[in-house]
Amino acid sequence: MIVVSNRVTVPDERVETFEERLRTGHGIEDRPGFRGMTVLSPVDAGGHITTTFWESREDYEGWRESTAFESAHQETSAERAFKNKNKVEIHEVIVDQTTTKSPVPVSEE
Repeated sequence: MIVVSNRVTVPDERVETFEERLRTGHGIEDRPGFRGMTVLSPVDAGGHITTTFWESREDYEGWRESTAFESAHQETSAERAFKNKNKVEIHEVIVDQTTTKSPVPVSEE
């Protein structure tokens, strides 16, 4: 399994729009190998972090090359509003000590 993280710094006036866009899956939930997504809002940090979980790097690359990905990212206004260039990292999971229940309650704002 791999985890792909994307750190973005969004201006305060764009945060609500940015977060709302991420609440809509845009087809990612139907992709082969997709296992989940979390979006972290900064408390004492410099920017939002999205993490997606994939069975393999090939599954992630398939998403990146899909028309669904292109469609999800066609609205460039949000990306142009980032304060800094986003930073994408890909990691392989080597230890997973999760439970069947989410360890973090999700805010339903």
